[in-house]
Amino acid sequence: MFWRNAVCLALVSLCATGCASGLSNVWKSPGSVVRDPGRLVGKPKYEKDVAKIVTIWESSHGKGVDDRNTRGFAGQILFFGPGCQSGGRVHGKVLIYQYDDYDKDSEEEPKLLHTFAFEPDAWEAHRTEGTLGHSYSVFVPYMNRHKDQVNCALKVELIMDNGQKISSQETAVLLPGKNTTELAAARTRGFVHEKRIGPDPDLPPMRAETATPPEKSGIESLSIPLPKR
Repeated sequence: MFWRNAVCLALVSLCATGCASGLSNVWKSPGSVVRDPGRLVGKPKYEKDVAKIVTIWESSHGKGVDDRNTRGFAGQILFFGPGCQSGGRVHGKVLIYQYDDYDKDSEEEPKLLHTFAFEPDAWEAHRTEGTLGHSYSVFVPYMNRHKDQVNCALKVELIMDNGQKISSQETAVLLPGKNTTELAAARTRGFVHEKRIGPDPDLPPMRAETATPPEKSGIESLSIPLPKR
């Protein structure tokens, strides 16, 4: 009886210290323990057989290689095993290929601009866990110096510890130029730029129809559309 009570006390103490985070995840999602017993100690397992990589990219701003603010691409990357419905945790080297002047309809190979390499520990720092499972969020700067609008593409490749390689599809992303947003806003403000108010002298005069024209009022009104918001 003494030893049984001692063992129970030790288990309670262990769970209260080292396994607190793991147990909290168990209470939130009991079914996850069946798929991933490692959650009991707060360390989910690695996906050993990645079958598919899904990436979501969009233009954004962040820190460049010189630690200065620059335009680039923000991505969310998920790795799926065979038959898995949620993203898995991976361990391996990750390469992100950045292509410049990308044309998906071209028969030529896309022009590789830069390759970003992440060692396993560095890639693990980008991992988060949510409703989609394990996902990795990362920002990569645009590695060309010009500020014009350009079509780019990005591809992710995982090299696992056993040498297995799996790549995503190339994802095309439009990177706006410095003045693109300002020019687009100027065209859609709806302001009246013409100084002339009245009929256009270049158009033929309007012909009177059979209906009797209304009597001219002493008050004339002019309607100007409000700016679009």
